Amino acid sequence: MKAQCILCETIDELDDKKFKTKQLRNKPIRMYLCPECEARIAQKTVERINSGKFEFHKPKTKNFIEKPANL
Repeated sequence: MKAQCILCETIDELDDKKFKTKQLRNKPIRMYLCPECEARIAQKTVERINSGKFEFHKPKTKNFIEKPANL
C-alpha cells in the first residue's frame, strides 16, 4: 500500500501486514506521517514538555526522556 505523508508529502510503500497499514486501510480518516516527520514531532514535543513553559494538565511526576525511542 502506498501512503503519502501529510507534512512533507513524500510517498512511502508500506508493508501490508503491519498494524499501521491496516489502520490506514480500515479507517481512512487517519493521517500518515513518515518516520522522519514522526520522530521530529516527537522530539519537539518532548523538548516543549521538558522546557517548563508547557502547562501539562496531569501531575508531572518525572521528566520525559530526552530522546524519543526509535519508531
